[in-house]
Amino acid sequence: MLLSDIETNLDKKCEEYIRYLYRIAYHKYNDADDIDSIIQDTMTAFILKIKQGVLINHPKAYLASILSNKYNDWLRDKYRSEMLIHEDTENVFYPETTDEIELTEEYEYVRREIGRLIKIYRDVTVMHYVKGMNINRISSELGISRGTVLSRLSSARSQIREKLLSMEKYSEISYLPKKLSIGIWGGDGISGEPFSLVRSPIEENILILSYEKPVSIRDLAETMGMPCAYLEPAIDKLINGELMGRTSGGLVFTRCYMRNYEDSFGDIKKQEAFAEKYAQTIWNTVWENISPLTQRKEFSEMSEKQKATFILFLIMQALQQCIIRCKPDFDDKLKFLPDRPNGGKWLAIATVFENGQKHNSIYDSSGPVEVNYRDQENGKKMCQMFDFQSVFGDTHWAYGNFRYKVSLVEILRFYASLLPCDVKPANSLINQLIPEFEKLHIVKTDKNGKAVLDIPALSFEEISVWDPVSVKINDDLYGILNEGLTKIIAEHTNKIPKHVDCREFFRNESTLNAYAIAQLRAIVNNGFLPYTVEIGKTPIIYLAYRKKFDT
Repeated sequence: MLLSDIETNLDKKCEEYIRYLYRIAYHKYNDADDIDSIIQDTMTAFILKIKQGVLINHPKAYLASILSNKYNDWLRDKYRSEMLIHEDTENVFYPETTDEIELTEEYEYVRREIGRLIKIYRDVTVMHYVKGMNINRISSELGISRGTVLSRLSSARSQIREKLLSMEKYSEISYLPKKLSIGIWGGDGISGEPFSLVRSPIEENILILSYEKPVSIRDLAETMGMPCAYLEPAIDKLINGELMGRTSGGLVFTRCYMRNYEDSFGDIKKQEAFAEKYAQTIWNTVWENISPLTQRKEFSEMSEKQKATFILFLIMQALQQCIIRCKPDFDDKLKFLPDRPNGGKWLAIATVFENGQKHNSIYDSSGPVEVNYRDQENGKKMCQMFDFQSVFGDTHWAYGNFRYKVSLVEILRFYASLLPCDVKPANSLINQLIPEFEKLHIVKTDKNGKAVLDIPALSFEEISVWDPVSVKINDDLYGILNEGLTKIIAEHTNKIPKHVDCREFFRNESTLNAYAIAQLRAIVNNGFLPYTVEIGKTPIIYLAYRKKFDT
């Protein structure tokens, strides 16, 4: 009989084949206590071969051969199941014939599908088929009824058979995993939650695949090409940390807002046009406010680069405040950030990158990051660091690429040690990183070979003079930009799944993510600053510190 004939008549023939197998089994193999399973496994292997394109001229003879092998498998599992658990190389069964080799391939398919079963089905399947435990013992050890054991075994066999017949392939994500970058509104937990919950591509891709709609763990396993046994602990961790949730029916879903990298900046052309339109007005407003302060001693003694950096920081900070104030009820929403486990209070925002895709936009930015250092004896604040990661220069993103892992506080203490204040580096090893800081254009070596700061630093006393001016700039720019920015926000609405936490907060998220950098570039490119700015060599970072002789 040809393959096409078997496939055409398979549905009609199945019942006949099964009756045939039962007749043989009860006659030859009646010592087996699970004839049903042996016959189902035989039929599964038979249909699998057909789906793989194997030509079977004598179906009943072929079925009888498979049944014999399945019975022998049962005997081996019964008396030598330790071989499967411990992989005892001295007693392993090595196939010799073509049929045995083919059956070994079948075992691998089945083992893979066992790994894809969720825990309640996987446990009984492994205990029965791998460890050779009978139904009563499984019932006793798991504390469930005999009927439940049989039901779960039947369901497991059906799931395995279904997947073997469909021969579904792993998704592309199984060999080209996507990447995820997480940010938050609010404060993280004591152990760094939610950032600490996502430590590998496994967690990242679980979140990605569970975003659009709730999915089963088995579906995740199939898509990712991983056993459920490896995914379940990661999913439990994400659920306990509240980045994921679980439905009453056992499906899992992602609770944080998620966006693709290419969609994370909003309408760039619209923001660039708006930035160009207001570049002169914004610069005039900023300069009108700060020009009297530029004559003060601490500012006037800065290098041209340091002056430019400090002004860029003031403008960047003011623009970000404008964006926040233009978002509908943003401040009110932040008052209702959910309390999280381990002391956190946050909402997470995740950006999805395709495999190999990197931050490559001139509008990539992050911050402001604020770091403080206090004297351990009296608790007095000794120094502060504020920075933005941007196209103007690398800051906190670059620190992770150093040859030594150093914390932000250690970096701040190193910077402050180059100032006239009572702060010393926590570790002298950080001095070996001076070439790294020089590459970032944050530190430079003077003519005497001494490391000095190449970024602005003002004393706390001087900052107290600049703070009211900074607040005035924020208010002035908001008055100028509010109407136009609000219009851009209103013209963009995100589609967000219902299961995302506080989804209404993200309706207009990402709309203005390119604007602040676009506005700074427009001001710089038009030559409005009286100081030279080199894109990529003018990182937006400054320090505030307590002078040595302050009381």
